[in-house]
Amino acid sequence: MQSELAKVDAVAFDCDGVLIDARRSYDRTIRVVVETMVKALTGTSLSLTEAAPELIATLRRTGGFNSDWDSSYALTLFAYVAIKGGDKSGTPLERLEALTRRFGASPRKGGIRDADAFLDDEFPSMADALKETNDYLGYPGTPPESRLATLFDQLYFGASLYQRSHGFSGGGPKTGFISLERVLIKNESVRALEKALGKGKLAIVTGRPSVGTSYSMGKSLMDHFNKEASLFIGDADINPQMRAEYDKFRKPSPEALVRAAEKLSSKTLLYVGDSAEDLMMVRDGKADGRLKDCLFAGVYGMSPEPKEQVAFLEGNGSDLIVRSVNDIPARLLAAKREPKPS
Repeated sequence: MQSELAKVDAVAFDCDGVLIDARRSYDRTIRVVVETMVKALTGTSLSLTEAAPELIATLRRTGGFNSDWDSSYALTLFAYVAIKGGDKSGTPLERLEALTRRFGASPRKGGIRDADAFLDDEFPSMADALKETNDYLGYPGTPPESRLATLFDQLYFGASLYQRSHGFSGGGPKTGFISLERVLIKNESVRALEKALGKGKLAIVTGRPSVGTSYSMGKSLMDHFNKEASLFIGDADINPQMRAEYDKFRKPSPEALVRAAEKLSSKTLLYVGDSAEDLMMVRDGKADGRLKDCLFAGVYGMSPEPKEQVAFLEGNGSDLIVRSVNDIPARLLAAKREPKPS
């Protein structure tokens, strides 16, 4: 592995859980959206404070839930079934946890399509009720038409940033949960990577929109990343006119990494991520030959269950496993300094 790391000439990063700790922002937004929608749909107050981290992590490990709108949708439907379905064993929360684990036991690259199909198969008698629930949520859809997506972005962005993101006023709280985010990558780590690789060799490839990423990272840090090579796939959710162009880049498609490697003029790209989708991007890009020498570094430090995350990364062929993104520079520098065999 050291010899392969020594060949790395550019690095691309996922954002949430890698560059930014979004557990108190995105994950909290998912929780509040699900609790709010469940209350409106069923009249039941379901507290997910303790259970939400593992529920969300279970969805993300399936490989089809890079969008937190999608996660909010799936968990709302699962909670609805847990409350309104025929099975009354245990509490609604216990039934929600069991249902989510059952769904998450298999890879689900189709995301919400797989969630809908799963519920149709498991609960055929609830088809009409689930359609009504879907109509109420207005999802898939975007603000302001989608009730779910609108509430999510109001809570996450806050009123001012919501207007900047969408181009129209949406109400909501003055300050959004985005203000709770914490930058994980250190300035010295970015400088060390630039020393090892040269300037212009770092990129961000994420499902987040650019406005939220720039807000949390700050201009001085964002300036270190190659803008032409970076891709913020969430921009297409905010700007529907971009959707036709950006749909091909949605994770776990490798297209965004192929694009980044080309823009960075990289022969051996290292992608740093923390989710099943991130790993699949590299795996599928290598399989079709366009990212033949691409490597994947899996980060586990922000996982609610680090041991399980490490086991997942090991079991799915990660080339490098690190606790923090800040461990990457030292590993790369050590590999590049290692004497070549004579």
